[in-house]
Amino acid sequence: MQQKVFEELFENYLQNNLSKVDEKKLMEYIQQGIHDDYIKEKIQLLLNDNQNIELLDKQKGDDILQFILSHSEAKVVSINKRRNSRKIVRAALAIAATITLFFAFKNVFINNKTAIPLITKETSIEEVNPILAYHGKQLIHLPDGSTILLNENSSIEYNQNSFDDKTREVTLSGEAYFNIHRNEKKPFIVHTGKVQTKVLGTAFNINAYNNSNKIEVTVTRGKVQVGDLEKVYGIITPNQQIKVNTATLGYEQKNVNAEIAVAWKSKYLILDNINMEEAIALISQKYKVPITLSNDKIKNCRITASFLNDEDLDHILKVICSVIETEYHYTANGAVTLSGNGCE
Repeated sequence: MQQKVFEELFENYLQNNLSKVDEKKLMEYIQQGIHDDYIKEKIQLLLNDNQNIELLDKQKGDDILQFILSHSEAKVVSINKRRNSRKIVRAALAIAATITLFFAFKNVFINNKTAIPLITKETSIEEVNPILAYHGKQLIHLPDGSTILLNENSSIEYNQNSFDDKTREVTLSGEAYFNIHRNEKKPFIVHTGKVQTKVLGTAFNINAYNNSNKIEVTVTRGKVQVGDLEKVYGIITPNQQIKVNTATLGYEQKNVNAEIAVAWKSKYLILDNINMEEAIALISQKYKVPITLSNDKIKNCRITASFLNDEDLDHILKVICSVIETEYHYTANGAVTLSGNGCE
């Protein structure tokens, strides 16, 4: 009986016909992991028909994945050995078989960046909400190539219809680190209450939790302008910060150590579509352990993965090795070696 209920919920989810309550119920079923066979079969059907791949758009894939990640020890993992569709299929099925089917969802739908939301006779005449919202710890890729790393208990949203027209505007609640792709013709603006942070292309951190009476903008690269609709508070550069009192809009500008302001990021390990040579450099730096590859072809393997809960080294190595079909072992001096066939 539960299987039937799950299938109905899943199909309705694809058709945008689920209430919030039913959507939560669906996510809880997925989390149980007892419907893997059905989902696996669904993945296979989607992969067999490229048009149907787009039935589940990126937002849905991200929503499912985000729910799973927030309730599981498993973290974001998607692997791109190569970018052709056959490899995507193989990677998706491999992931589904070795770790969890949901990684395959992420892999499939992230790699299909031109995903088109399902259009049916019913939905084609409905007004689609243009606001995209993200909640909780995650790395967000914006359409202009910028990225936002969202801290816990934080959210961000933007209008997907108007974003990147004349300006690029998002609204933040909580804390996030922005790495903004430079575009001098289209300023990037972050709204946090009455305070606006405006840049052309740079990297900076904003701390604007609702339970605080202050907003802190700290720059790690480039220049950032902070102000409101009536005036500019100041323009700050790396290792400078503007702190705004949200009640009075009084502000102060000072020099700071930006590394302290972004220290929260140190618990994250973000491998954002990089090759394994770059990946092991980041892992080695974070865990202060030398890591070598026994086969140069392993360097060709690409990986997109986010570990957001300060996982230990073994957890990360097990996940990565299971997906790219390698093994790891510790040497006598405590270093790590990855061995396997690698990627062409």
